Order: sequence, then C-alpha cells, then structure tokens
Amino acid sequence: MKKMFTALMTGLLMVTATAANAALPATAAPTNAAADGDYIGLLQGYAFDIGIVIGLIIGTVAFVVVASNMVGVYKEIGAGKKTWGDMGMHGGMGVMLLVFVVFLLTEAAGVIF
Repeated sequence: MKKMFTALMTGLLMVTATAANAALPATAAPTNAAADGDYIGLLQGYAFDIGIVIGLIIGTVAFVVVASNMVGVYKEIGAGKKTWGDMGMHGGMGVMLLVFVVFLLTEAAGVIF
C-alpha cells in the first residue's frame, strides 16, 4: 500500500513539475533605454537607475536624521533643558540641511548621465 501511495505521489509531483515550466519574465528596461545592441548604453542606463535609488536612500536617511533630532529636542523641551526657540532653530537648520542634500543629489543625478 505504501509503495502505491509513493508511486502516486511521485506521479503527481512529476505532472505538476512539468506543468510549472513557464517562461521567465523579461527584465525591465532602464529609464534611459539604449538602442538595441548597445550594451554599454544599457549598462549606463542601469547604473543611472541604481544611482537614483541610492540618492533616494540618502535623502530618506537625511530626513530621518532631521526628524529624530527634532523629536530629541522636543523631549528636552519637556524636560526643561531647551526652549521652543531651540526647536525652531533646529527645525530651520534641518530644513536647510534637507534642501542642501536634495540640491546636491539633483546635481549628482545630472552629472551621472
């Protein structure tokens, strides 16, 4: 009985394994798609996309750092160590830092490609 069950399960597995053969999906073309056959241009397009993603990660990290600094200053206001003016100064400097980071990332994106 056990051999028959094993043979049946093996047969079902083979049927489902052969039915699962499907074509792999095509890779997405880069944002700056090159002409067909231009592999250097294709690699440059993928490098540009990777650079943009890294820039977005850097911008996100800068935003998180500024936000955590603001939360830290807010906690110190509650403890009586800082004033609301300190929070305004940290907020203003944080916004200026974020604008500067975004400016540099935009310039870097223009230089890459």
